[in-house]
Formats: sequence, structure tokens, C-alpha cells
Amino acid sequence: MVAGLMRILVRRNEIERLRQMASDIKRTYIWVVWALGFPSNILCVVTVLSMRGPSPATFLVSTLAVTDGLAISAKLLAHQFGQWQVYMGTVGCKSNFWAIFLSSLANWTLVLICGERYVAVCFPLKKVYVVTRRRCQVTVLALALTLLIFFASVYYVMRDADSTGYYCGTYNKYLAFWTTGWYWINTLISLFLPFLCIVLLTALIVYGLMRSRRERRGILGKTADVRQHLMDGSNNKNRRGTNQRLLKEAEAVERSITAMLILAAAIFLLLALPTCIYLLAYKQPRYGESRDPLLEARWALFDQIQFVLIDSSHAVNFFLYFLSAQRFRRQLYHVIRCRRLPGRESQSRTLEMTNITHP
Repeated sequence: MVAGLMRILVRRNEIERLRQMASDIKRTYIWVVWALGFPSNILCVVTVLSMRGPSPATFLVSTLAVTDGLAISAKLLAHQFGQWQVYMGTVGCKSNFWAIFLSSLANWTLVLICGERYVAVCFPLKKVYVVTRRRCQVTVLALALTLLIFFASVYYVMRDADSTGYYCGTYNKYLAFWTTGWYWINTLISLFLPFLCIVLLTALIVYGLMRSRRERRGILGKTADVRQHLMDGSNNKNRRGTNQRLLKEAEAVERSITAMLILAAAIFLLLALPTCIYLLAYKQPRYGESRDPLLEARWALFDQIQFVLIDSSHAVNFFLYFLSAQRFRRQLYHVIRCRRLPGRESQSRTLEMTNITHP
């Protein structure tokens, strides 16, 4: 009897502990993410736009930084409205789609960056004609308008405030669709499809880099063999040494790019995978259905953890660029000191760090 009471008490304490942890995370995490992500995204935009010779890559990266900063700001605003029970009304509830819209736009902008890098690596001679700044601007604008119209239409038709005006709900005739069909449609558009596209494009880019390395080895090897018959021994040794040096430099650049891609893919997988697991594994309780309180408390804690990780995906890009791109660090250093990059570095037209893909 005593042992049974002790088990019940321990179980109850564990449930309360898990719920308290989930509540504490929910109350504070968004402020930490915003404090890290919003200033860093602003600094990222300033750094990228300060580079001379704007390119499609720099435009896409700056667009990603803007959408990331706006996304975490919209999520912070929605979080505070819910926590402080701010009066929403009909207008507020029908326009409460901005966080989802901006988050989806950021993820799809990341897909566009991966696509631009795929063309640059696998079709370098066609990149100048296929991927232009004008086309990137039109694509981003069309993508933003499509997502905006889609989410705004759904919220305008299905959502409204309750009688008090402080809480948002769904019309009864759309309630079944909102809890089932819309749940998966929203997840598919905002997370699953961008995730699959980024993984696929990253794999293709890595494969393209490996193929380019093999082709470059073959070209340099053939060039060395031809020169071996045309030049004397001394000059031939110097030429072969030059070829080997160029080969090593090219391979070092490729290794750096590949490392950035793998790092970005791993970070994106790390931040997005818990959300995918939660959305696929957790089943919402039906009306009147009783669940194990301890299991529900564990899922509630996991829910808040996945929110922390997926929302952090809007705050980590700047730090990934800084750690993996030397040119970005140099430009940032000169921006902070209010100086212009000297010489040839200031005339660079492309941004090495745009080989990164992300969360």
C-alpha cells in the first residue's frame, strides 16, 4: 500500500516537473532566439549588401536574412499576444498568419539558394544566362505573393475571434478540416517540401563537386603529359610543380565548399528533424479521449524543445557564415570598422559563403 502511494506521488511529481519545464521554456525561449537572431540578421544584410558587384547569390542571401529576421519577430509578437492575452478581434485573428508565412518564405528562400548553388557548381558555363539577378528577384516576388495569398485566404475564410475577442478559433464547418487536412497541408508546405528539396539539392551539389574534381585531375594530368614531351627536363619539373600546386589549391577550395554544405545540411537536419518527428509521431487526442498524463507531459516538453530548435533555424545563418566563410568574416570586419575592403577583395562579385544551405 505504501509502495503504491509512493509510486503515485513520484509519478505526480514527475508530471508536474515536466509541465513546469515545458512552461518555462515556452515563456522564455523566443526572447533568446530573437535576441540572437534579429541583430545578427540585420548585421548579415548590411555585410552582404556592402559588397561590391551585387550578384544573384548576394541578393538571395540578403533576402534570407530579411525573412529570417521578420519571421522570428512575428513569432515573438504572436507569442507575446498569447501570453498576455491581448485583444485580437476579428481582424487580428484573420491576420494571424504572418509568422507561418514568413517562416515558410524563409525556408523556400533557402531552397532557392541551394538551386542557385546547384546551377553554379554543376552548370558553371550556363549560370550567367540561367541565374540572373532579375530572375531571382522575380522568383522571390512570385514565391512571396503565392505564399501570402495562400495563407491569407485560409485564415480569412476559416479563422475568427470568439465572443470575447481575446482568443482565436475556427468556424465549426471548417473545424474537421483545420485539425486534419490543414494540419498536414501547412506542414507539407512550410517544412517537409523545403526539407526534401534542400537535402536533394545538397546531395547533387556534393556529387557535382566530386565529379568536377575528377575531371580537373584528368585535364591537368593530360596537360602535364603533353608538356613533358615538349619541354626540357628542368622546365617540365617546374610546370608539373605548378600543376600540382593549382590542383591542390582547387581541391582545397572544393573541400571548403563541401565542408560548408555538409555543415549546413547537418545543422538544418539537426534543427528540423525533431519537428518532423513530433508532427509524424504525436497524435492529437480526440475530443473526450483520455491520455496517460505522464506521456502527455513528456510530449509537451518535447513539443517545446522542437519549437526552440526549429525557431533557432532563423537565427543561426549569420553564425554559420561567419564560421565557414573567410570572405564574409573579412567583410564583416571592415563593416564594423566602417571601412571598405582594399584592392581586389572589394571588387569580388560573388560570395563564397552562399554555398551554405539551411533550417
